Amino acid sequence: MSHIESESPKPVTSHDRIFKEFLHRFLPDFMRLFFPDEAARLNFATLTFLDKELIINLPRQKLRITDLMAQVKTWLGEPETIMVHVEVEAKKKMAVPQRMFEYYGLMRLLYAQPVLPLALLLQPQAGGLHWHNYKETLFGHELVRFRYGQVGLRDLPADEYIKRDDPVAAALSVMMKPGVKLRGRARWVKLAELKITALLKVNESDLTIGDKQFLMSMVETYLPNESLPVDIRGEVMEALADVELMWHERIEQKGVEKGIQQGKQQGIQQRTQELILRLLRKKFGRVPEVVVQKVQAMNDVDLLEQLFDEALMADTLVEIKSLA
Repeated sequence: MSHIESESPKPVTSHDRIFKEFLHRFLPDFMRLFFPDEAARLNFATLTFLDKELIINLPRQKLRITDLMAQVKTWLGEPETIMVHVEVEAKKKMAVPQRMFEYYGLMRLLYAQPVLPLALLLQPQAGGLHWHNYKETLFGHELVRFRYGQVGLRDLPADEYIKRDDPVAAALSVMMKPGVKLRGRARWVKLAELKITALLKVNESDLTIGDKQFLMSMVETYLPNESLPVDIRGEVMEALADVELMWHERIEQKGVEKGIQQGKQQGIQQRTQELILRLLRKKFGRVPEVVVQKVQAMNDVDLLEQLFDEALMADTLVEIKSLA
């Protein structure tokens, strides 16, 4: 997601897309979670994202700058530009400091505003949470000393973040270290417990339905059931079914309240359809387009609830009678 690229850029990876959306949805939460002192100085009510891709023409190459950037004012009214660089590919971590310095210089020059450079690293052994120093020397003289905030998710302790009353911290914890001394089956059991707890915290939070759906999908992406040993997977699926049921009931209740106020149940129908499709994809992988169309064509809430119950119990798509 954060690249200075040549004229023929590489395709954006799924990690890039996931974390770009994550930061668009939860940048204030991300800042408060990992950089609380800096976050306390920023007025996030003034937050705007600078989504326009920057193209810089140099004599021998064209640079594309696709970093996620946001502009926000401090509580003192001073404009600041936050640059968030997300490094997710299997690159040597030694290259990150120099790139961060180069990005910083370009952003400072182009925007003529203070820039807060942050790096979110997904590869392991990146160093956890700290302020990283970058230096350049020549002839024994230190010419440059540059610092940027770094979050190495894979190195952070999951136990510390899953305990917080924070759905964003809970969702990110599935990408953290489950325990220093855990090995073999004990480690997988811990990961399964971590996943279930994270989903429960997201489900029970006050986030919007869209934000909950995104975080739940993120948890499933980075800790899918298929990655768990067979003897643990069944227990996890049962627990996840309970989470899905709670999620369904919450959606239904919110939809009913909205329907009473607005005199219609369209919200319940749409959200239940989305929930069913999400459940089908989680259990069976790719869902045929004809099945998607059948679900979207169902407008009876009672039938949708019946379909949801059948989907929970089915081992294959063929077993779901409502889709026959």
